[in-house]
Amino acid sequence: MNGDEHLSISLATAAVVLVPWVSVLPPEWLVAALFGVFIGALAPDADANDSAIFHTRIPGGKGKRLIFLPFFGYAIRYLVYYPISLPFIALLGERGMPRHRGVLHSAIGIVLMTLVLGAYAWAIGTIGLRIPWDIGYTVFLLGFLGGAVGHLLEDSCTRSGVAWLFPLSGHRTHGGIITGSGDPRPTIYAAVMAVAAGGLFAAGNVEAVPAALFPYAGIAVAAALWVIFLLAARPRR
Repeated sequence: MNGDEHLSISLATAAVVLVPWVSVLPPEWLVAALFGVFIGALAPDADANDSAIFHTRIPGGKGKRLIFLPFFGYAIRYLVYYPISLPFIALLGERGMPRHRGVLHSAIGIVLMTLVLGAYAWAIGTIGLRIPWDIGYTVFLLGFLGGAVGHLLEDSCTRSGVAWLFPLSGHRTHGGIITGSGDPRPTIYAAVMAVAAGGLFAAGNVEAVPAALFPYAGIAVAAALWVIFLLAARPRR
């Protein structure tokens, strides 16, 4: 999918998950989580030469720019992606070489990417700048991982698909959406998630869901909707 589609669907999914926690978590944690999702939703495409994370223009932002976006893009590409590719190259040879929808588009790839990014943050912040590790950094990394998972789910709806279990398996989960074709389904997915987030917010205000279950309602709703999205993205015969 395109960068704007990755962002809109991933952020809407994050909203569904986080809405039940709005009145519980500190605002700065929510901001850290959403910022993590924003970067994570674009990060797996650091394996492509012209992806949105290398540009200052915000995908779908109508000309608005974020000057720090390429910083994350190139940092992930050269300091995270290439280093974690080395073991795969050593073990798999040509099959493990850096390529689009390779290592970074797999479950192990996004977990390694998050861990290495966290290690850099800890080393630079705690050791280099002597800034104590704060829970906010952990929340950012969890949001980053969540955004990357969303990216893979979204690409699993496209014809190229995603090899989730690479390098253990080359099987690709794929759908029928062609990137850049104008297929309305990505827009519909984002809209449905946004409506679900609004519905959960309203349900919380009127206490329509038992208090003990409400914090987990967002995860359940998001998971159920993603099952529907993946089924709806299946190739049309």
